[in-house]
Amino acid sequence: MNTENYEKTKEAIIYQNKKFSNVVDDNFNKLNSLNLYKDKVAFEFKDGWTDLIYNLGKDIEELCKLTNCELPKIQQIKEKFGTLRFYYNTLNSQYPEIVEKSIRALVFQAEIKSSNTYEVCGKYGETRVENRIYTTVCEEHKGNSISKNEYEEMVKNHHEKRALEKVKKCN
Repeated sequence: MNTENYEKTKEAIIYQNKKFSNVVDDNFNKLNSLNLYKDKVAFEFKDGWTDLIYNLGKDIEELCKLTNCELPKIQQIKEKFGTLRFYYNTLNSQYPEIVEKSIRALVFQAEIKSSNTYEVCGKYGETRVENRIYTTVCEEHKGNSISKNEYEEMVKNHHEKRALEKVKKCN
């Protein structure tokens, strides 16, 4: 690939990543200041997680630099069921087991932190449910949502009630 085509392809990737990212320009630029993320992935989360994901990237970069390992390939960063999902690939590189486990631990730690951080504003929150959608929200923005435990109890009661109705129909 010649230099001109490479630059056009790179610009197209940057445009696509920015277009599908859910973060404002300042946060997009902050995240792209890290080589781990730079022009490689769309950010499928909202601004409240920017610092969390930036710090995760910084920690992974420091670990790889200290151990003289190449950076893992980031495949996707998104919210699912109210918490962070951070998909990466280390299969094409030879990582010492301790480095592989350390990266996994850093990602796990960030995913746990996300379960108490509202994705929109970054304030402390808890996983709640509204319209059968799980999300982590702060007290200020919880609206009509119910706690995860309340929802699961409600679903359990609903299933028990339906099971009893079926038994009654059979008798």
